[in-house]
Amino acid sequence: MPNITDNELVRSIKSGKILPAYFFWGKDIATLESIAKKLIAKLVPNDAKDMNYHFFSGSGFDISDFADACESLPMFADRVVVAVNDLNAESLKADDFKYILEILSGVDSDTTTVIFYATGIDLCAGKKALTSKNKKLCDHISKIGASCEFAFKRPNELVKYIQSRVGKDLCTISPKSAEYLASLCLCNLLIINNECDKLVSFVGKGEITDEVIDSLVSGQLDTDAYKLARAVTSGDRNLTFTILPELYAKQAESIPLLSVISGAFLDLYRAKLAYQTGRGLNNILEDYGYRGRDFAVKNALRDCSRISVEKLRACIQILSKCDIEMKSTRTDQRTLLETAISQMLSLR
Repeated sequence: MPNITDNELVRSIKSGKILPAYFFWGKDIATLESIAKKLIAKLVPNDAKDMNYHFFSGSGFDISDFADACESLPMFADRVVVAVNDLNAESLKADDFKYILEILSGVDSDTTTVIFYATGIDLCAGKKALTSKNKKLCDHISKIGASCEFAFKRPNELVKYIQSRVGKDLCTISPKSAEYLASLCLCNLLIINNECDKLVSFVGKGEITDEVIDSLVSGQLDTDAYKLARAVTSGDRNLTFTILPELYAKQAESIPLLSVISGAFLDLYRAKLAYQTGRGLNNILEDYGYRGRDFAVKNALRDCSRISVEKLRACIQILSKCDIEMKSTRTDQRTLLETAISQMLSLR
C-alpha cells in the first residue's frame, strides 16, 4: 500500500484491515501520536499487553531484542504489536539497517504488527522530505504495509474540530473565528488544544469571538513575522518596532529570526509575481509546496496588490545582505537586523 492520508488510515483501521507494518511521521505530532496510541489499543488490549506488546525507543535501540519481538507469537491474544518510537534510520549502521529491512519482510501478517512512529525527532532533518535512509525504511514498509505523513491540516479543515473541542465545555465559536484561531496557531493541534483550554477558561460558558481570541492568543512566530513584513511594506514604523520585540521574545537568536522574517517577505514576493501573471492560490500551493499553510498564501495574495514588486525585491536584497553580514562580521546581530528593517522602512 502506498503512502496514505490520515483519513484513509483511520478508515482502513476501522474497517478491520490491519497491516503487518506501519510508518508514521510528520509535523502534526498530536494527531500522529493519537492515532498511533489508538491503533496500539485496538490491536492489543490492556490485559494482554504484558506478553504481546513490545515497545522500543530510538535511543538505545537493541536490534536483537527487536528481532526477537517481531518473531514472537501472541500469547492469549490475537496479535503481537511491536512499537518503535523515534528511531532515526540515519543513525543505524549499514548492516543493521539491512537487517531491519529483512526482519520487516519476514513479519507474519496474521500474527504481528510493527509500528514505526516519530514524535520527538525530525526524520526530514529540517527539509520537506524524509532523509535518504528514513525514506528507504518508509518505502520498504509501504510495500508490505502502509506509511502515512501527518501534515498540518488547513484552517478550514480544523473548524469542526475546534467547535467540538470548545463545545464540550458549553462554549461556542463561529466557523470564521475557528478558522482564524487555527491560522494563528499555524494549524498545530498541540497549540490549538492549549489555546482552546485558555479561551474556554476565560469565557466560561458563551461565545468565543475574534475579539476574545485577539486578547488571549498571541500569534506564532511565522504569523507575527508576516505582520512585521506587512507593517514594513506599508511604512508603519511604530507598528514595526512594536512587533520586533515580540518576535525576539519568541526567538532570541537573530539569525533564525531573520530567516523567518525573510520567509514572510518571500511569501509576499511569490504572491505578487503570481498576481501579476494571473496565477492563483492553487498554483502557488503546488509550485512552492505550501502544504498546510494555504492561509499564508491567502494573506499574501490579499496584501500584495498594494506593494510594488520593486519594493519587495529591494527588501529581499536588504535582508540577504543582512544575512551575509550577520555570518561574516562581529557587529551585534540585533543591531544589524534593526538597521536592515530601518532601511526597508525608508524605501519608497
